[in-house]
Amino acid sequence: MDNSNNNDGKTQENTISDKAEELIGKGKDLADKAEDFFQETVIKVKGSETFGSVLSFLKKAEGFIEEKADEFQSGEMGAKIESLKDQTEAQADEIIRKVKEASQKIGDRVEDTIDALKGKKDSPKNENGSGI
Repeated sequence: MDNSNNNDGKTQENTISDKAEELIGKGKDLADKAEDFFQETVIKVKGSETFGSVLSFLKKAEGFIEEKADEFQSGEMGAKIESLKDQTEAQADEIIRKVKEASQKIGDRVEDTIDALKGKKDSPKNENGSGI
C-alpha cells in the first residue's frame, strides 16, 4: 500500500506545500499589519508636541554649528582667537611689570631694614604710609 496518498486524494508533498503557502501568506499579512502599525506610530510621533520641540532644537543646533563652522572657515574665528591672545599677552606683560616693581620695592625695604638692624643706616620712617 502506498502511503503517499491520503483519504482526500492529495499527496503528502501537496499537503506540505499548501501549509507552507498558508504560513507564507500569514507571514505576509503579519508583515503588512506591522508596517501599517509602524506608519501610524510614525505619524503620531511626528504630530506630537515633543517631536516638534526636539526637531526645533535640532534645527537651532544645526544653525549654530553651521554659523560657527562658517566663522572658522572664513577666518573670523582665527582673528578672534588672535585678538584674545594679544589681549592676554598685554595683560600678562602688565602683571609681570607690576610684580617686578613690587618685588623691587619689597627688596629695597627689606635691605633697608636689615641695614638698619645692623646699625648701618637709620631705621626707615613711616612717611605718608610708605614705611613698613
